[in-house]
Amino acid sequence: MQRSPVSPEIDCGDARDNHIPSPQVTESGKLPSRDFEEIRLAEALERGRCPVCDARQEASYAALRGLAREGATDRGLRAQMDKGLGFCQTHSVGLSKMELLQTSSQLATAVLLDAILRRRLATLKKLSGNDASGQVRGLAEVSDARCPVCARTAEASAAAARRLVELSADAAWSMALGSAEICLDDLYALWAASAGGSKDVQARWSAIVAAQRKRLEALQKTLAEYAHNSTSDRRHLITPEQHAAAAASIRLFGGTPDRDRQR
Repeated sequence: MQRSPVSPEIDCGDARDNHIPSPQVTESGKLPSRDFEEIRLAEALERGRCPVCDARQEASYAALRGLAREGATDRGLRAQMDKGLGFCQTHSVGLSKMELLQTSSQLATAVLLDAILRRRLATLKKLSGNDASGQVRGLAEVSDARCPVCARTAEASAAAARRLVELSADAAWSMALGSAEICLDDLYALWAASAGGSKDVQARWSAIVAAQRKRLEALQKTLAEYAHNSTSDRRHLITPEQHAAAAASIRLFGGTPDRDRQR
């Protein structure tokens, strides 16, 4: 299967040892792909993005887009809401922004949140009549938003991790995964997924994690240099690589920023 070419303007940065430039980018079209899911994972790696973050964000976008368009009239969704389904803080805001982007209105969001609030108010009223221990149990239960968008993103993350563990059997994928800018949480998840595999899988991922550790050690060293040069009398010594390391560290802990989508 053919993939659309990666934009040539991506800056691969300075490749000198112990410096962290912009995200590591693999050469376009070099990762063999058998289906659409693998194409998207490959394109994320080729663009210097965490592939699991990318899968999670795509799932979130698709779910919010569908809810903004049809959620208010979806009888199945409303029935689930009557049983306690809701939205987390992040996706409550995300839904409103998505609808505003698509329709310049937030009516569907208001309809859905009204249905959720009715249910929550009934629960709070019921809890008010319980003793303290009953309130604690009830509040613990109601604190779980049972967000359908969170469920979709969790499924997408797990599916991407499973597929990447499988794809690591290919030498090109294994090399790309070793050098890719994978966020720390997803690196943990990939390593954990591989630990449940065969001895061959575990051996492959030991090598991938070792390569990732080397990348992170270089990042840490460059961050330390950046911090050392941050005093007023040394700021003129800060290099572009040190600035880039600061941005890379944010992506490492915060995940790859979502892509701009115009569709």
